[in-house]
Amino acid sequence: MAQPAILAAIVFVVSSWPAPLASNVGDRVTTDANLVTALDVSDSIMRHDEWLEFDGMARAVVDSRFLEVVFSGRHSRVGFAVYVWSSHGNLRVVVPWTLIASVEDAERVAGLLRDAPRIDRSHYGGGDGARDDDARWVPSFDTDISTAIRFGLDLLASAPRPTQRAVINICGNGIDNVGGNPREARDLAMASGVTVNGLVLGDRTDVAAYYRDHVTGGAGSFVMQVRRPAAVAEAMVTKLLRDLVAVRDAPWPALGT
Repeated sequence: MAQPAILAAIVFVVSSWPAPLASNVGDRVTTDANLVTALDVSDSIMRHDEWLEFDGMARAVVDSRFLEVVFSGRHSRVGFAVYVWSSHGNLRVVVPWTLIASVEDAERVAGLLRDAPRIDRSHYGGGDGARDDDARWVPSFDTDISTAIRFGLDLLASAPRPTQRAVINICGNGIDNVGGNPREARDLAMASGVTVNGLVLGDRTDVAAYYRDHVTGGAGSFVMQVRRPAAVAEAMVTKLLRDLVAVRDAPWPALGT
């Protein structure tokens, strides 16, 4: 659980952010942050893991600690969107841009997450997914983080409300093994003023190191690793809180150990 002193520090930083320039705002509503989260639903994510991602995010977005920080901001609102990414190029928005400015807004987002369609995994091992030659279907375990980051950038560019804090969260459990190195996409995000954070699922230390070196970057960027399934929901809360403060190396409690 986030320590009270740290939570108070986040509230102070968020409430102290300067407002965007008027020329960038026009008549649109400004947010304290625009947050997009990419949930991994690739072949390496099992059905229960996928459920943990969606349920953990649904619980985190209505958590009182997250909402306290949101409501304490200069504008008391954030833009919020969620998409899924998979090994077969399945990039799909499950929570379109939503302004979270009330408990009711957060509850609507949680409802969308809980009701979002899941990937059909019945073809694993054959069955409905068997090919004409009766060969067994074998998951490819492809991981394309570069495409996931670029999709997040496009989603941020389509945000209906301006902000000075734009964040992409990449949740996953593997390294990029499709196409080029995700550094190019990460660097493009940083050049656009976007922060890329990472939430690594599972206990592979090489994946966490890979995210630090190749995936994350920007103001206040971080990599979190959650090793235990039971810790996913709490990790999602802490992730959202850290998204809202651009302070590197804050003394956050360890998770997933």
